Amino acid sequence: MTEYRFETFEPALENGAPDARTTAYMQAVRAGFHDKRVEGKKLLRRTERAMADERVFTSVYADNAPQLALPPEIPVATFAHFEKTVNVGGGRLIPAHLITWVTVRPTHRRRGLLRSMMTGNLARAAENGYPFAALTVTEGSIYRRFGFGAATWYNEVEVDTRAGFQMAVEPDRRVEMVDPHVLRELGPELYDRFQQMTPGAAGRQRVYVDVASGDLNLSTDEEDLATRAALHYDEDGRPDGYVSYRFAGWDVKPATLEVLDLIAASDAAYSSLWAFLGAVDLVERVQFGYASQQSPLPWLLTDPRRVRVQAQSDGMWLRILDVKKSLEARPYSVAGSITLAVHDDMDYAEGVFRLTSDGANGTVERLAESSDSAEGRAADLSLGVPELGSLYLGGADPVVLSRAGRISKRSEDAAIRARALFSLERAPYAPNDF
Repeated sequence: MTEYRFETFEPALENGAPDARTTAYMQAVRAGFHDKRVEGKKLLRRTERAMADERVFTSVYADNAPQLALPPEIPVATFAHFEKTVNVGGGRLIPAHLITWVTVRPTHRRRGLLRSMMTGNLARAAENGYPFAALTVTEGSIYRRFGFGAATWYNEVEVDTRAGFQMAVEPDRRVEMVDPHVLRELGPELYDRFQQMTPGAAGRQRVYVDVASGDLNLSTDEEDLATRAALHYDEDGRPDGYVSYRFAGWDVKPATLEVLDLIAASDAAYSSLWAFLGAVDLVERVQFGYASQQSPLPWLLTDPRRVRVQAQSDGMWLRILDVKKSLEARPYSVAGSITLAVHDDMDYAEGVFRLTSDGANGTVERLAESSDSAEGRAADLSLGVPELGSLYLGGADPVVLSRAGRISKRSEDAAIRARALFSLERAPYAPNDF
C-alpha cells in the first residue's frame, strides 16, 4: 500500500527563482488542470502572484515511486488556501477562508487524498475562527459532500452591436480610452469600491490586475499587447469604472470584442461603459464571460434581445463553518424570526438555530445540538449545510429549494418568510474565480 506524506508550506524564492518545492508544486497544479508546463520568467511570475495573494500550499507526496515514474518530489495531490474579504451585504466585508488549486493525480485517486486535505484544511479554518470557507469549482458534483453550496452565479453573454444598437436611456458617456497599464494601480482601487457595494464579491487576486492591465495573457503567460482599456469618470472627473478588452482577431466572425474585465462602481459607469463598447467601430459582437445574472444590461438597450445568454455558471460556493458568526455577520432588511434545523455530517454547522432580525441586524440562538431532535422536528425549515450556504447571500430562493426537495418546511409560509429574511440589497455577484 502506498504511504503518503503531507506538507503545508508557503511558496518561496531561492536565488531569484522559485525553490525546488515550490516549482514541483506549481508544475503539479498545471498538470492537474491540463495546462502547459511553465519555466523561467513565466514560472517566477506565477509564483510571485501566489506570494502576493499570500497563498499557503499543501502537497501530498508518494515517496516510494516505482522505476521511471514521475519523481517522488513532484506532488501527487495539491491544495491551497488564502484569505480575502467577502461582502456579505450592506458593505460588510468579513474575512473568509478561500480554497483553490485542488488536484489529485489520476493514478492516486480514490485513496482518500482529497478528503484528507479538505477535512484537515476546514478544521484549521474553523479553529482560526472563520465563519465560512469558499471556493470556485471546475466540477459541480464534488464539493457538496464537504458541505459547500453554490452561492453566486454569473452569465456568459454576447451582445449584438451591429447597426441598430441603441441605449434605451442615453447615458452620460463620460468615457475615455486610456493606456491599460494605468489599471495596475487604479484597477484595485476601483475594484475595492465595487466590492463595497456588491454582495458576494470577494477580494481580488493579483492575476486579475495583471490581465486587466495587459501585463498577462492567460493563454500565453506573456504580456498581452492587444489589450485596450477605457475609464468612466463621475461628475467631478474622478474615475469610477473601467473596462479592459481586446479584439478577437480578423479571423473571428462576426468581428468580436472580448471583455477581459468590467468593473463599475456606479450605475452610470456601467451603462456608459456598455454604450462605449457598443460604439466601437468595425465590431459586430461583444462577449463577456462574467456578467451578473441580475445584470441591468438587457434593460439598458432598446432591444433587449441583443443580449444573448450563452451559458449560466455557478461562481462562489460557500461552506458555513459557524452558523452564529455567519448569520450575525450579514445584514437584514426586514424584521422577523425563523428557526433552522441544519444537518452537517462534519458537525461544524449541525444544530437547531433561531435567527431573529430587527430589520437591520440579526441575532442567532442555538436551540439544540442536533438537527434530529424535538427542536429540529419543530423547526420552520430543515436543510443541509450546503443549502444554508446557497441561501446565505440571498442568491438561492428557499421557495424553489423547497419545491426541489432540497429543504423541508414545517408551514406553507416558512420558505416565503425565509426568502424575505435572506434577501439582500442586490443579487450576489462574484466576477471572478479563485
